[in-house]
Amino acid sequence: MDDVVVYRDRLDALERTWRVWAELGTDLTEEQWTAATRCPGWDVAAVYAHHSTFPRDMDGPLPPSMSSSLEEPVTAVEALRRFNAPGGLAYAAAEAVADRAVSGAAEAGRGELVERFAVRGPGAVRRLRAAEATRVVPWGGTGVVVELVEAVRLVLLEATVHLLDVQRALGRPPLVPPQALGDTARLLAEVAPPVDFIEAATGRSARSPLPVLR
Repeated sequence: MDDVVVYRDRLDALERTWRVWAELGTDLTEEQWTAATRCPGWDVAAVYAHHSTFPRDMDGPLPPSMSSSLEEPVTAVEALRRFNAPGGLAYAAAEAVADRAVSGAAEAGRGELVERFAVRGPGAVRRLRAAEATRVVPWGGTGVVVELVEAVRLVLLEATVHLLDVQRALGRPPLVPPQALGDTARLLAEVAPPVDFIEAATGRSARSPLPVLR
């Protein structure tokens, strides 16, 4: 499928998913904000604080294009494999990420956390729609560069996985836009070693290649 079409569809899915985050957060009680999640040490507010940095930071000028960089852009699959490899940033930075989530929740008011999804989210999506799908940008502090179509795929994965974390913590049904679920499921399947995944998924092997993310 054409990159432009894929990019547009992923942005549509991300916009819908962030809208769910905004609507869910609007009516939460303080007891619900402080409910424990399956992310160790994180309550619902910490998960909101963690993921809401994406719409907050993306609702601003895009980083300079890295198209002229000597480094080749990697796919979302390769970025996740590197990030989650033994000794990768998923392990090395885990404690710092957790601390930032908890401190971010303490510093931001509940209203601000919701506003990041309700207001900054649509703003970020508008900025991304005006950019080319193949624009090459740095991916956080990972040291790799990705095309925007792949960067959005990574953000959509984060939005989906952490929305499920929140919904489960609140005892809510897992209501996530179908397109976000589909893209996330495909990405996770692509990250897994293909032979191991196929044989486990078809009952031909008891050895599971999952989980693929820390």
